[in-house]
Amino acid sequence: MTSIKAPKFVRENQWAGHSNPLWRRRDKKKVTILYNMFERRKSLFIRTYLEKAGYKYRDLGDHKTEDVHYGREWGSRMMCNPVYFTSGSFIRALLEIEKNEGLTKEQIVDQFIFLGGGGDCTPCRYGMYAEEYMRVADDAGFKGFRILILNSDLLPYPPPPKDAAFKFSTMFLFSFCMSFILADLMHIGECAVLPYATDKDAAIKTLNECDNLIFKAFRNPFFYFTLPAALFRAGRKLAAIPGEKKNLPLIFITGEVFANYANGDANYNLRRFIIDEGAEPLPAVFSHRARYECWRKKTYFYPYSKYSETKKERKFWKKYCNVLAAQDNTTRFLFNLFDFFFNQKQFSGKGELLDLDMLSALSEPYYDKAINGGEGNMEIAEAIYYHDKVDGFITVKPFGCMPSSGVSDGVQSKIISMYPDLNFLSIETSGDNEVSILSRVSMLLFKAKQKVRARESQVNVKAPSP
Repeated sequence: MTSIKAPKFVRENQWAGHSNPLWRRRDKKKVTILYNMFERRKSLFIRTYLEKAGYKYRDLGDHKTEDVHYGREWGSRMMCNPVYFTSGSFIRALLEIEKNEGLTKEQIVDQFIFLGGGGDCTPCRYGMYAEEYMRVADDAGFKGFRILILNSDLLPYPPPPKDAAFKFSTMFLFSFCMSFILADLMHIGECAVLPYATDKDAAIKTLNECDNLIFKAFRNPFFYFTLPAALFRAGRKLAAIPGEKKNLPLIFITGEVFANYANGDANYNLRRFIIDEGAEPLPAVFSHRARYECWRKKTYFYPYSKYSETKKERKFWKKYCNVLAAQDNTTRFLFNLFDFFFNQKQFSGKGELLDLDMLSALSEPYYDKAINGGEGNMEIAEAIYYHDKVDGFITVKPFGCMPSSGVSDGVQSKIISMYPDLNFLSIETSGDNEVSILSRVSMLLFKAKQKVRARESQVNVKAPSP
């Protein structure tokens, strides 16, 4: 007879809702911010704002595979793995603080707060992150743990109370924008120099030195002067890394924002794996994704500013679209400005901000730009744009991701039939199955190397004499 075991955890009062108390200004000095932003470089550079603003902070580091298990244990069932990674990361941190620092759950709730992303997600995950963060905290015994959610909107509604200790102010959002641009530039450098480096360990050491060089300059109160010099020196350092001259296949990766940009266990260290397997991955430029978010919302909401029923409503949507345009222009300006000093061309960096209107025009016959969700028409447009520019094209997303798996991948079958030479692979991340997923990537890399060898043989064939 089979014995039935009781579940490890039984949720009580599950429909009672969750509270998220205000972090008041008077408690600023006694509270530590726990945070991690996609991957380590974005977390590193956002530290500069927290330090200059006088906050206590603790970087939780890159998301780890074990975070998925914490997220699954304490979170809701059948969620996509970014929620498991992000909620699992911070609940693991709370439990480790309780175990290692001797604090009670009540003291942890009083002395810590979590800053994370996910307040403005696609349809299948809308509102999921904030709810799950509060749920796992409550269920793990940290009732009333406070959460700060960063989303892509510059206009917070409702506006934060005047008594709030932390506000998503213009200065914070400006610093956040600069942080991910700086992280992008260093990521571009890593993808460009590491595949060709004669000594990869020495190259990684140089990359870390450049990270710290830029971090110290950005932390300086006069970073307007120190940052350009630091970027210039960092670019020169990367260009000086000894490298081999070899023709490696180019691999482009796109897909859901977390699975694409995590660059760690959350996407099986995909780009590092590609580098180790003898190929060059194109960098994941988060600045491009941020611009797309502005473009997508502006395209979607612009008709609201024209056809609103009241003047007040029309004024609101017009202002909202103007803010999105300003955010887009600011991101593009800062990226180009910082790259002017960094000069990625000197080490053959391949990070670029593509024309979003051009991409939209490419995908328009196959994917309507008004369809809201995920990376939307960008995945389709990128497949068309890169079909003759790269040797491998990978789209990566969480398991069961509705916009990417259910919509974009369906349209991709049409694109592949149009461009049969497109070496296409779609993979779904789940936090496990690493061997299975990377074996499929290895097959794509094998085909990519065959394409490179075929090109080289064609070039080496001598033309017949006249």
